[in-house]
Amino acid sequence: MEELQLISRQHPGEVVIDNFLEMKDALAQVLARYENVVYTEDMLSDAKADKKELTRLRKEIDDRRKEVKKAYLAPYNEFEAQVKELLAMVDAPLDEIKEFVSEMDQREKDAKRSEIWAYYSRQAAPLGELAQAVFDSPAFFDDKWLNKTTRAKTWQAEVDQKISDAARNLRSIKATGGARTEALVAKYLERLDLDDVLHYQDAINAVSQVSEPLEAALPSRETEDRRTGYKVLRLTGTVEEITQAMELLALAGIEVEELEDGMPQPMPERAEPDFDSFVAFDIETTGTFGAAAGDAPAEITEIGAVKVVNGQIVDRFSQLANPGRKIVPRIARITHITDEMVAGEPDVSTVIRQFAEFVGDAVLVGHNIKSSDLYYISRAAQRAGVRLENPFFDTYRYAKQFKARLGWEKLNLEYLSEQFGISQPDAHRAWCDAEANVGVYWKLREL
Repeated sequence: MEELQLISRQHPGEVVIDNFLEMKDALAQVLARYENVVYTEDMLSDAKADKKELTRLRKEIDDRRKEVKKAYLAPYNEFEAQVKELLAMVDAPLDEIKEFVSEMDQREKDAKRSEIWAYYSRQAAPLGELAQAVFDSPAFFDDKWLNKTTRAKTWQAEVDQKISDAARNLRSIKATGGARTEALVAKYLERLDLDDVLHYQDAINAVSQVSEPLEAALPSRETEDRRTGYKVLRLTGTVEEITQAMELLALAGIEVEELEDGMPQPMPERAEPDFDSFVAFDIETTGTFGAAAGDAPAEITEIGAVKVVNGQIVDRFSQLANPGRKIVPRIARITHITDEMVAGEPDVSTVIRQFAEFVGDAVLVGHNIKSSDLYYISRAAQRAGVRLENPFFDTYRYAKQFKARLGWEKLNLEYLSEQFGISQPDAHRAWCDAEANVGVYWKLREL
């Protein structure tokens, strides 16, 4: 293919206010009369007149700005339109080729998946009747096995290991599960994690230890004078606690009617930036010294958010939180948030309630929030008894598709802000990152 090169001419523009200093001095003189004015009720008509005059003055100045901006951008807008027309010409055959290549890649993956299944079927005898269920478990198949670079020797070894682990764990469950074996096996097949099963078994045993003596203490169901009634209760707690409480009531022979479901629901992800109203947010945390040092998970130290309605910023939220633990020095150097700064601030539960009220039912927008921020937000909300089930959009995950095409070196918020010319005066503070994220969202939507 003959090499094509886009040739363009660019003359850097210059926009100067020739009489800036004169305008500034004149405005200062005009506005001086308002400096010491104190409006009273009997001056309402004067206040309205002043408001009208200043609004007119402001509009005249801003209208000139818009006029100059329109003229300044006109050449670029024409250039961009021409470029987009050229890109559309390329995209027409490119999209068809992409679709074909994608279809061929999928065929190759399907063929490899069939190959892996055939191998698994030959090796899965130790799993007996549960072979299919183990293979269908979300935790069994590793998508990297389908990569062209993954050799057969590699995935075969991993398949063999997973079969061996599953067979051993299932034998252990069947040997110790007793009457609950079926339920424990079903629990194991969810994640192929024996520790999950052991925790689940401990929870069931804990419920049984409480419910059995309680059931024994209750009046016999066969009592002729068994009077019934009801009370409407609201159970508040973690998912695990409420589940155990419901099981306890059922085991005690108490009929439970669910009138309202207040349990937290998964937050749905929006795949496309096709909405004009949202809340962009960011958090800062204490960081952690690590599990090896016996440290607990990090806690929130700041939440910053910007509310956008129909494309316009209408409100802001910025609040430090007392995490109830020390901030890791390295994190303090990055965020400039210290133990002294948060000492007198509200606790995390209070701040998360304020944040939830600010957010309402808006879509949450953030950068790399799916793997980080949402975990801390959801955990804090659960502890505070707050329901946060809003849909979310992750600008980091969306930006990944453009990295190669646009030659981006990184995908972090600071880098993208720089690429898009978005000011970040105090990077790594939640309020600043949230506001920058608004700009990044609009820029990504234009791509």
